[in-house]
Formats: sequence, C-alpha cells, structure tokens
Amino acid sequence: MSLSLVLGASAAATALQPVATRAATKTAARHTVAAAAQSKAVQVATATAAAPKPFVLGYYLPGSGSLQSLEANYKDINAIAPLWFGIHADGSVQHNSGGNLAAIVNAAHSLGRKVYILVTNMAQDRILVNASVRATAVHNLVNAVLQNHLDGVNIDFESIDGTDAQGLVDFVSAVHQALAPHGIATSVAVGPRTSSQLPVGDQSDAYSYAALGKVSDYVVLMTYDEHCPPGGAGPIAGLPWVKNVVKYAESQMPASKILLGIAAYGYDWSQAGTPTVTASQAIAQIDAGNVNLGWSQAQAEPYYTSGSHDVWFEDSYSAAPKFTLVRNQHLGGIALWYLGAEDSQFWPTVQSDLLN
Repeated sequence: MSLSLVLGASAAATALQPVATRAATKTAARHTVAAAAQSKAVQVATATAAAPKPFVLGYYLPGSGSLQSLEANYKDINAIAPLWFGIHADGSVQHNSGGNLAAIVNAAHSLGRKVYILVTNMAQDRILVNASVRATAVHNLVNAVLQNHLDGVNIDFESIDGTDAQGLVDFVSAVHQALAPHGIATSVAVGPRTSSQLPVGDQSDAYSYAALGKVSDYVVLMTYDEHCPPGGAGPIAGLPWVKNVVKYAESQMPASKILLGIAAYGYDWSQAGTPTVTASQAIAQIDAGNVNLGWSQAQAEPYYTSGSHDVWFEDSYSAAPKFTLVRNQHLGGIALWYLGAEDSQFWPTVQSDLLN
C-alpha cells in the first residue's frame, strides 16, 4: 500500500468553492481552514459506556519517520503494519523492505503495541489463480508470521481484477484458519467501491466485501486516491465519496470489522508531473506563504494553488469529519496511511474526535 500501490478510484465530478484569496498572514490562512472544517463537520457522537474504543492501525514505512511517530503517539495506536512481506510467483515470502524487522517488532512490543505485518503480492494474481502456489504461499506466510512473533497480518493484494475475487477470498480464508488458533489476527485491505456493480476493468471488482468480511477479523477500506495521477486534480478523499463507500461496506459486513482508511498525503498537480506530498509537507508550504489556500465545504478537504500547481491533500482537519463518521456508524476504527506523514494536529484530533 505504498503510494504507488494504493488503488485509485474513479474520479467523481464535483463542484468546489473558488480558490480562497491568500489570507493576510500565514497564521490567519491556517485558522481560516481550521474554522471552516470545524464549523462544518466536527461533532463527535456520544459513545455508549459499553462501546469499545475504535481500533487504530498505523501503516509503518521504514525510514519515513514512522518509528518517531510511533514512539511519540503510541498511546493512541493499537497496532502498526510495517510494509515488509512480499509473496512471489512461486509462493515464497521475502522481505521487500530494508531494515531490521526484529527491531521494529521489539520496539512496538516494548510499547505494548501489536504488529500486523503488511503482505503484498509481488506477482500480481499468480498465487490467486493457482491453487498449488496459493497453498505454498499460505504455508510460507504462516511460518514467517510465527517465526517473527507477529500479532497479525494485513493482506494488501493489488493490481488484480474481478477474475481474482474468489482466489483472494480463498487465500485470506486459509490464512485466517491457520493463524486464528494462535490468536493471530487476519486483516485485508480492499479497494473502494460503492456498489456491487462496477465498470468493466475496475480493479475494485477484485474485492468481494461480503465474502472477505466473513473470513477476516478486519477489513481496511482504502478510502483515498479518489483523485490521483494520471487523472486530474481533485479531492483525495472527499467526504461524500467516503460516506458512500462506507454505506456500501456496511451493507456487506458488520460495521465493527471495518477500519476506515485515512490518508495523510495529497498530490501536487502541475505540468511538470504529479508528485506526492505528505500532509506535513503541504502545511509547511502553506506556512511558508506564496500560496492561495482554500477549503472545499462540499468535500471537507483543503487545497491550495501556487502558480501552475494545484494541490489537494488530507490532513487533521479533513480527518475530523471522518472520525465522526467512524463514531456515528460504529465502525471498528481507522487505518492511517502512513505513520510519519501526518501533520502536527493529527493525534490531538484523534484524541478529541475519535477516542474520547
């Protein structure tokens, strides 16, 4: 689920407010966005005393500030998902990131946090369409999880299509059956969809929400990249679109199994290309000045322009109404992509709008 791996959803046309005139000072500009977000969407539902607190999963990218974020905010995090295991065409499981997995696991466990290893498919659908390879992959993955003292898996298979749907269900089911006796959780990341009927070729058709909900402990909705390259500029995770994805997911599985994907990044569209920007980078550029800052009331997301650059991004202010959605709909929790990319107000917002 690196930013190049995340599934993009079909870009929906949307009416946005005109770009706001740059505020008199960078502080005033930031406050304008904050006030608009809070006045529109931040109303935390009252949780019943018996309701469990939402589960918070943070994706962990080695060398990207994830460790520092974990150490600073571990009290608000239940588990991390390091981008680590890749399954190859022969069913072998290999590390696909540098670094020391044992050190990461030890760091998380020393803080009382769990580790749900992120598992990607390195051979597209090879292990899904071949039953023998699939069985080998399950065997190797389970052994790797047990050997590394992990608490769960997060299966993130992408670049697959509707013909792979049953193979993915079979794989997740086999992993779950093998790990559950050891008290190890199985979660699966799914592309965003709002209907059982999708256009031909839509990669989200690979994810059978109902079937995957039955064979896993958690289902992570990848509710981001509503607009992404090579498409045109627009909200990364507009609130109306996210609500529609959640509505469909709730019709297919128990709400308590759903982890809502939360982005901490955006894209900088310009003639030179469309690089990714983290939430913290976007805010640093806003604070540096020379941008026209705006807030889309309809989408509950900030954006800014600077010359030929058109930047949309997700931050703590756009996350707040999504936290309210989690609370109101009694979802299982959230999954942040990724630890270290978030802005400085993200975790205070988690505390005020999600956990308390």
